[in-house]
Amino acid sequence: MALRTGESSPAGPAFRRKCRQTAQRSPGAQIAWIILVNFFRLNMRDLPHVTLACVDTANHDLALRALALSSARLRFGRTVFFTDTLPTGTAPPEGLEISRIAPIRSRDAYSQFVLKDLVRHIATSHVLLVQWDGYVANPAAWEDAFLEVDYIGALWASFTDGMRVGNGGFSLRSRKLLEALADPTVVLHDAEDLTIGRTFRPWLEQSHGIRFADNAMADRFAFEAAYPIGKPFGFHGLFNFCRTVAPAELAQLAAGFSDAIACSQQCRALLRNCLALAQWQPAMALARRILAAEPADGEAAAAMGRAQASSVRGVGVGRNDPCPCGSGKRYKQCHGAAATISGAAVTTEHAAATPTTDQAAVATGHTTPTGTPNHTVERGIQAHRANDLDAAERCYRDALAMAPDHPFALHYLGVVLYQRSRVIEAMPLLDRAVALLPREPEFHNNRAQALAVMQRHAEAKDAYARALELNPDHALAWNNLGLTLQAMGDVIGAVNAYRKALERLPEFAQCHWNLALALLLQGNYAQGFAEYEWRLRAPEFSAALPLVAGSRWDGTDPAGKTLLLTVEQGLGDTIQNLRFAEVLAARGARIIVATPRSLCNLAATAPGIAQAIPDSELLPPYDAHVSVMSLPAMLGVTAASIHAVAPYIAAQVDRVSATRQNVERAAGRALKIGIAWTGATGNAYNLRRSCPLAMFADLFATTDVRWFSLHREIDAVAADDAARAGNLIRLPERNDLDGTAALVTALDLVISVDTSLAHLAGALGKPVWVLLPFAPDWRWLEHGTTTPWYPTATLFRQKVAGDWSDPIAEIAAALQRLLTHR
Repeated sequence: MALRTGESSPAGPAFRRKCRQTAQRSPGAQIAWIILVNFFRLNMRDLPHVTLACVDTANHDLALRALALSSARLRFGRTVFFTDTLPTGTAPPEGLEISRIAPIRSRDAYSQFVLKDLVRHIATSHVLLVQWDGYVANPAAWEDAFLEVDYIGALWASFTDGMRVGNGGFSLRSRKLLEALADPTVVLHDAEDLTIGRTFRPWLEQSHGIRFADNAMADRFAFEAAYPIGKPFGFHGLFNFCRTVAPAELAQLAAGFSDAIACSQQCRALLRNCLALAQWQPAMALARRILAAEPADGEAAAAMGRAQASSVRGVGVGRNDPCPCGSGKRYKQCHGAAATISGAAVTTEHAAATPTTDQAAVATGHTTPTGTPNHTVERGIQAHRANDLDAAERCYRDALAMAPDHPFALHYLGVVLYQRSRVIEAMPLLDRAVALLPREPEFHNNRAQALAVMQRHAEAKDAYARALELNPDHALAWNNLGLTLQAMGDVIGAVNAYRKALERLPEFAQCHWNLALALLLQGNYAQGFAEYEWRLRAPEFSAALPLVAGSRWDGTDPAGKTLLLTVEQGLGDTIQNLRFAEVLAARGARIIVATPRSLCNLAATAPGIAQAIPDSELLPPYDAHVSVMSLPAMLGVTAASIHAVAPYIAAQVDRVSATRQNVERAAGRALKIGIAWTGATGNAYNLRRSCPLAMFADLFATTDVRWFSLHREIDAVAADDAARAGNLIRLPERNDLDGTAALVTALDLVISVDTSLAHLAGALGKPVWVLLPFAPDWRWLEHGTTTPWYPTATLFRQKVAGDWSDPIAEIAAALQRLLTHR
């Protein structure tokens, strides 16, 4: 992944170097940074009107960490640390402004500074004020609407009136508010946030027109006492670190806490929460740190013993044990309150399980009282099974309003959000559910599926392994593990996983399909194409097959018969398999093909095709029909009998002649290269196969080369690609398939990602350089620079998933060789 560091970004090399120095200095300093490098992530969002500020003279390392995390994917107008000093040996990091203040020795001193002195340091329209225990947790949740109000903080749980907004530990404040607070009328009353949000709120609203966020916006902005559904922009409270910090990192942080933090009630609350969530590693670290500060602390000693024993056993709290959170309830009635659910999913891709029939039973096995959280979850499950996602989501949210830690409401709400392609919102819910109920295999399976969609394959692999450890006969998890292993480049492992799934569920059509793709990727065409036919029994494919009358060709001697070839899947797949019409014709069949209208003229030129008609028109008489995608299996195609002759289709002669003239006028004697850098945006595979146009920048500078776009005018150009699109010659011929074929014919070379343009160029016999992702489609095989399907194709493969730099560099070298020989 490329790293982008703008001039105003505090993420330059000097800053990262200082961070490493800080991390190496001591265990206490190490906690100042574990994720600080996120300062310079790609796709940072600019917030030029917001100053990020932290005021802290006691917890310097932790405050630096909070600033770093808050800036992980956000570029603020300024980032300011108000402090008395920096830890020994730490110079001010590049881009981070240090504003020296006198040591703050009390809460009132902090409040007085924020209330009256902060305004002198803020020139932007807003300031995001964070503390060491409150920072940005989900940058993607930022809303520009936050800037339309003057104050936002997490809702106070202790108030129920109209003045609940809100906590100042993580808050957004306008300069207008800061200026109003300078009015002598405002005097500190209790903490500064209570002074603003309660004591003087009516006066601020009436006298200065200060606008406070409403409760809904506050919940989207941050949380403190009440953990919300979804993941807001930020949070406050040490006790929430179990929700926002990975267990291993939290254990490291705990070891470096000061005595003051270790002895605080918040630290004890965090310890209880870690126990309740079965986070044994941080629980032990927290208990150890508390005991170091207060050796006689009985609660910490008991927590240490419980965490150590549970860690060794690998189990959570017993359902009838007292809940470790200290509520006084049994675990099953508190953090462990849930139904014993075992879900199921039958899908070809990573897809979350929809609850099954037996999932309405609660843990006790008795009828659930109406109106309880369990009953509400049951109603949600019933709606979920009926595919009424709206009703299911409402029920799950209602259940969580009554029981915020109900693991099945959390989990299946996460599933609903996942099914709605809102995986970023789903992930925290799935994480919480699996922490609350770690021995439910379906929770691990569904969580793994979400991780896989987010391209976090190593984590997904581990989660599937956990699901299979708990339930070795989970065929769906074996299938999904296979998909993840294949995405990681372990095709042998994927094949083994698919076979294990089929041992347990032999009629699992989607898994047969997945096995087919893996076998074909290995070049095992005999078994692969046989397995490929299982797609016809999978609902996802059978529902999309064309509806044609008559019988399906059974593979017997076709001599004297008229066979109708139908198409499915994409244009590239159809173009690839049109070659087999010649084989059928050589056996005495008359071949008709029904294709999309755009492909008819090209299909008609393929050898062996007697007639090509639009699939929307009335079909002529025929004896039997068969999909072009079934021909390799029906014909027993092997690597040696692919019929790799090119060209096997041709563009219209008159269009080629006119297009060639246009190309010559535009490019003269230069090398003429067509480029296709993305595929159809509706294809789930498109994100992995598409290459940003900016990656071609150096190639565009090559002398004696002219570049032609092979994408249609109506195809949207991504914002990141727009700046580079001006390097391309865009002829009108590219706006229909026949014109594109003529344009490809008139060019010297095509460079394309794995899309229909690559198949078109290969079928036309044009030299084509194909850019392939790390986990390629089956037809390109696992390894090598050539393909048996297109003799004129050369393959350039990613060596690291998502990184196009290697194949682009190889193409640049190949282009120089081509120009030299030319």
